[in-house]
Amino acid sequence: MKSDVRDKISAAATAIEITLGAIILIACIVASLGMVFNTDTIALFSDPEYLQARLSDACLIIIGIELIKMITSYTIDSVVDVMLLAIARQMVVEHTSPVENLMMVVAVGILFVIRKYLYVSYLDSRRRRREARVAAAIREQVFGTDFGKNEDERDKTNQ
Repeated sequence: MKSDVRDKISAAATAIEITLGAIILIACIVASLGMVFNTDTIALFSDPEYLQARLSDACLIIIGIELIKMITSYTIDSVVDVMLLAIARQMVVEHTSPVENLMMVVAVGILFVIRKYLYVSYLDSRRRRREARVAAAIREQVFGTDFGKNEDERDKTNQ
């Protein structure tokens, strides 16, 4: 009973994540097209504030795309990437004080330290392998055979 409720809640959460990812993707596509078609090339080269606004828009679109990757991949690495992009956007596009710049540089450094020394890719790959085994077992139950395996692998498991 409890596992059925958990499975239903998990499936509902996954459906909401996919829907949210699709909405963000559509918004990124529309924003990209709008940015390309509404960019005034004369103002782009003559007005620094206009260039800064275009850079800010482009960075937001990139962060949106990385957010979609994070939603769909479920890896620690993608979370760190989104955080790095958000901090880098703030540093590059916005006019911030020297203290804020220092804090952002320290934050980026901490994220790189986390990625280098605390991120264990084996844990993410182990989870992906486990999910692939579960998916293969489901396919086997649904289709009645080892659907994902080729004939040589089936012969090895049958021996």
